[in-house]
Amino acid sequence: MKELFYKIPFDFKKLTIGEDSRKVTIEESLAQFISLIISTTFGEYKYDEDFGTEIWETDFNQLANPNQLKDLIKESIFDKVKKYEKRLIITNVELGVVEDTLSHELSIRVKKRLDIIVYGIIKQTNQPYYYKSSYYLAPFSFK
Repeated sequence: MKELFYKIPFDFKKLTIGEDSRKVTIEESLAQFISLIISTTFGEYKYDEDFGTEIWETDFNQLANPNQLKDLIKESIFDKVKKYEKRLIITNVELGVVEDTLSHELSIRVKKRLDIIVYGIIKQTNQPYYYKSSYYLAPFSFK
């Protein structure tokens, strides 16, 4: 039997009117869950205080060595994805830090952007997989 994966966030409104919720591929499901792991702060998920990554703990830390922070975040992402995403054999995490200039109508801001790539092998299909996304720091947000 083929496994079913649902889009996050789950649409309960459709369910209540008798419609089926949107299904996604295993690759999309992996991406959704990896993003959830990365963007969750420790203690936010009340059933497991350890769920999440170190990113939130380093978000406003301007005094620490940037290379140490980068290594800490990279290690945290690797460990947490390995621990919580059981459908994936994680092989590597790459992390790039870039300064981005964001312009709005009246202001220009420079923010640090984390470019995160998670490499692995999907256990079910034995196919290579990678997740790539960008997040802004201070304050932490999605690109």
